[in-house]
Amino acid sequence: MKPIHQTLFSLRALSSLAALVHLTALSACKDQDSPTDDTFSRGDHSTASARDTNPAAIDSGTSAESPVVLQPTDEAPAEVTSPGLRQKKFIAPLQDAYERMDPSKDGWASETFSAAAKDQLHQLEEILKSPQPIQGSQLSSLATTGVSTVKLRPDSLPTIFDDGRFSIRKIDTPEGAPKTTGLKELANQLNTLRSNGGATDPHMKIFRVFPGKDNEAQCLVLVDILHTEKDSRTQINATWSCQWNFTSTQPPLLTAIELTSYEEISQPKTPSPLFEDATRSILEHDASYRDQLLYSTDYWRSRLPRELGLDPVANHGLAIGDINGDGLDDLYICQQGGLPNRMLLQNRDGTLHDVTEASGTGWLDYCASALFVDLDNDGDRDLIVSQDFRIMVMANNGKGVFSLAFGSSTKAQSFSLAAADYDGDGLVDFYVCGYNPSKSVLRGGAMGEPMPFHDANNGGPNMLWHNQGNLEFRDATTTAGMDVNNRRFSFAASWEDYDNDGDQDLYVANDYGRNCLYRNDGGTFAEVAAELRLEDTSSGMSVSWADFNLDGQMDVYTSNMFSSAGNRITYQKQFKPSLPGEIRKQFQHLAIGNSLFEGVAGSAFNDVGVQAGVNMGRWAWGSKFVDFNNDGWDDILVANGFISADDTGDL
Repeated sequence: MKPIHQTLFSLRALSSLAALVHLTALSACKDQDSPTDDTFSRGDHSTASARDTNPAAIDSGTSAESPVVLQPTDEAPAEVTSPGLRQKKFIAPLQDAYERMDPSKDGWASETFSAAAKDQLHQLEEILKSPQPIQGSQLSSLATTGVSTVKLRPDSLPTIFDDGRFSIRKIDTPEGAPKTTGLKELANQLNTLRSNGGATDPHMKIFRVFPGKDNEAQCLVLVDILHTEKDSRTQINATWSCQWNFTSTQPPLLTAIELTSYEEISQPKTPSPLFEDATRSILEHDASYRDQLLYSTDYWRSRLPRELGLDPVANHGLAIGDINGDGLDDLYICQQGGLPNRMLLQNRDGTLHDVTEASGTGWLDYCASALFVDLDNDGDRDLIVSQDFRIMVMANNGKGVFSLAFGSSTKAQSFSLAAADYDGDGLVDFYVCGYNPSKSVLRGGAMGEPMPFHDANNGGPNMLWHNQGNLEFRDATTTAGMDVNNRRFSFAASWEDYDNDGDQDLYVANDYGRNCLYRNDGGTFAEVAAELRLEDTSSGMSVSWADFNLDGQMDVYTSNMFSSAGNRITYQKQFKPSLPGEIRKQFQHLAIGNSLFEGVAGSAFNDVGVQAGVNMGRWAWGSKFVDFNNDGWDDILVANGFISADDTGDL
C-alpha cells in the first residue's frame, strides 16, 4: 500500500503562492550575550575570497571569516523606530528587547552598516522601477564618481533548460569580465536590467557582510528582478558583490559591483499561462467563501473572543480526497478556533459548494491538519482531524457524511499528520506530529520554550497510532521504538521506503534543530538520522520525498528558513564567541534555508542543496516535489511567507 502524506502548509501561503513576504530572522540568530563594542579583529581583507562571493559558500560546515574593522562613528545612535516605542515607556525587560532591535545600540556595527546599505539599495530598486532610462546623475547619492562595475546582464549565456514554456540561461561564476568606471557606465549597466516597455520589479537582499578597513565594507546581495511584458515574463536571479565607502556624516556609497552568479528565466509567448489563480471562479458562488473565507484573520480576531483559539500565526492545513465516490476530489479546510472547519464538495464543472453542516465535520475548535484515508477498508475515505491537543477519527458512511468513531487526547499540540501501513497488516496507521507540550507533559504548566534554541528536545512528544481494526487505535509510540528523540517540536513527517526493503520508514522535520529518520525494521523502528547525515539542524517545517535524479534511490527535501540576517550575523566573530566551533556551525546552518539530501545505495545521504541551487526558499512553510511540466523530472514547489497585516508597521 502506498503511504499517504500530509504536509503542513500555511493557508495564507497556499492561497497566494505568488505573494512572497521578505522577512529576516534577526531575533532568531542574534546573540543576547554579545559584546557591546563596535570593533572586530583587525586584518587586511578588503576583498572576499571566491568562496565568500558565491552564495554556495553559505553551508553548514565552513566559515571564511573576514578579520577586519568597522570603525564606530562619533554620532549618537539612531533613535529606535519600532512601532509604539516613541509614544510609550516600557518596563526594563521590554525596553531592553526593543533596544536590541537597533543594532547601533546593541553593539552590532556590521548590522548598522547593513541597515544603511539596505536603505541605499531600496533607492536603487525605486530607480530601476521607473519607466524612464536611468541617468548617471540619478546615482550620485548612491555611488562614488569612480564606481566600477562589470556587465550586470551578460551578453552570452548558455541555455541549460528549454521545454518550450520555460527557457533558463545561466552562468555560475562569471570570470574575467571587463570593468568600466563612472556613474554613467553604472547607469548603462543598470539600464540593461530594466524591461523594454513593460514593468520592472526588483528586490535586493543583503545576506553576507565583510567589514573592511577604516570606512570600507563589502556585502553579498541577492538580486531578483521580474520583467512583465505584454505577453511574456522574464526573471533575473543574480548575486552581486558590492564594495562600499562610508563615513559618519553620509550613507554608504558604492565603489564597485561585481557579478558572482547570474540566471535568467524566460517564459515566452504562450496561448495561456502556466498556472492561473482559480480561487474566485471555483468558490465565488458559495456563501461560506463570500461570508467567511474572504476575510482575514485580523478581521475575525477583532470580532471573536480570543479564548476560542484565534491565533495570528495560522498553522492550518487542508485535506483533498473524494469523500462521496463520484470520482471528484473534494476539499476540507482546517481553521482557527471559533471558525468552523469547512467541507467543500466538488461539482461536475469544477466549482465547489459547502456541505459542512450535512457532512458533520464543522468543528469549531482550533484545528491544524486533516487527512482523508480509508482506515476501515470499506472503500471510502474516512477523516482524521488534529484538534489542538486532541486527535479525532471520523467514519465515512460512503456518501460523505461523517461521524466520530475514535478520539483521544494527545500529549502535545499537533500540527500535522502522516499515514501508512507501517507493520504490513493491511490496516492504515497514522503518526501525529507534536509541537507545544501539554500541561500534563510540562507537569504543572510551565512555559515550554525550546531549550536549547539550536537543538531543542523539550517539545511535545509525537505519537504513533496503530490501527487495531474497527476504527480503534492504540498508542504504539514506545512499543514500536519511536519514543527516541521524540520531543523536538515537530512540524511535519512523511513516510517512504528509503532503503527499498519493502516497509515504510518515517522522516520527521523538527523546528529548532535536528530532524529524525526512523528506519522501519519489520514493524519496529530505529532512529538513524545522525548516522545517515540527515539531521539537518535547521527550522524544519515540511518534508517531501522523490527520486529527483532517477537513480533508483529516494531523495528528500525539507523546508526551513532562509535568513539573510542570520547569514550575516552567525559568520561574525562577535557572534557567540565562547561557543565551540561545532555549535557555531549549527547556528549558521539554521539560517541556510531549505535542504536537499540525495539518497545513496548502502550509504549515508549527501547534502546537495547548495550545489543544486534549492536552498533559498525564503521563510518556507511547505514544499512538495511535483512534475509540473510533465517532462518526467520532479520539480519543487515551495510555499513561503509570514504574517501580513494592513498596518505594515508591524513588520
